[in-house]
Amino acid sequence: MRGKIVLVVAMAAIFMLVLSIPSGAGAKMKINVGSTFGPGAPVYKGQEKFKELVEQRSKGEIEVFIHPLGAMGGERDVFEAMSTGGLEMGAMGSGDISIFFPKYLVFEVPYVLRDYDHFWKFWNGPVGKIVNDVPLKEKGVKTVAIVYRGPRLLTANRPIKTPAEMKGLKLRLPEIKPWMEVWKSLGALPTPVPFQEVYMALKTGVVEAQENPPESIWSLKFYEAQKYMMRTEHIYSACKYQISMKWFNTLKKETQDLIIKAWEDAAKYANEMAVAADKDYTAKLQKEGGMTLVEVDKAAFAKAVEPAMEKLDKELFAPGLLKQVRSIK
Repeated sequence: MRGKIVLVVAMAAIFMLVLSIPSGAGAKMKINVGSTFGPGAPVYKGQEKFKELVEQRSKGEIEVFIHPLGAMGGERDVFEAMSTGGLEMGAMGSGDISIFFPKYLVFEVPYVLRDYDHFWKFWNGPVGKIVNDVPLKEKGVKTVAIVYRGPRLLTANRPIKTPAEMKGLKLRLPEIKPWMEVWKSLGALPTPVPFQEVYMALKTGVVEAQENPPESIWSLKFYEAQKYMMRTEHIYSACKYQISMKWFNTLKKETQDLIIKAWEDAAKYANEMAVAADKDYTAKLQKEGGMTLVEVDKAAFAKAVEPAMEKLDKELFAPGLLKQVRSIK
């Protein structure tokens, strides 16, 4: 009897010892990256490079898991999860600003950023810092790197060369109110569809047109549902590599430094291939995707959207911010 009591006490002591050991002791750190982008594009290859660098430099102590194509939800879901610390990292477009802080969306509306050089002067300058500081201060989500995605092109099943030909076009757009207002002013019928659902919306006729950079049109196979690609180049899009500070602040400094450096190196890697990739995807969409590239009157489009832009500047955008972006030389 006494032996049984001793055994029970010993087992209880062992059980309590097990409970007292932290559940993560000895376990690898796991990092999840939520992304709306698909495999193949430079922005995705940058994420793969980040995974490679982190796992290599941490000597296998950190594992990175990439969740592409909206597997963890759209940009709203990814940003909200990062802001609460429920998701460690994200690779997304302008959803942090366009959905949550639209008055700062002066950088990604039609015909504001003029070209590649203007794009980088904005993001690397003081106005870009103002924009990136907003989600950091308000929601604790830090942008650690920017990747160039290229100019957005309009696609449809009929050629469109002038703003007048936009009338009645059922156009898929992201959940971005300023974009909807601008395209509506041209006579289009904007329809919000989540990024991961665009392909089926095009195939089933829910919408008849969409707009994205060539890398997305190719990697998500929109060419299977669209015949024409209009060189509108109305917006120069960015991908943001972002971190949840609620999670990040729990890490040791050496781990933080490793992660930041890996993202910076990964973004450099992605940006080095971005410009060439944009041209390559445009060519592939024609040669392999069977799309026809249509040259448009960009000056006419820029002039046609200006009344809508003036209205947004008065009613939505932060005072003076649009002028600051346009004045960058």
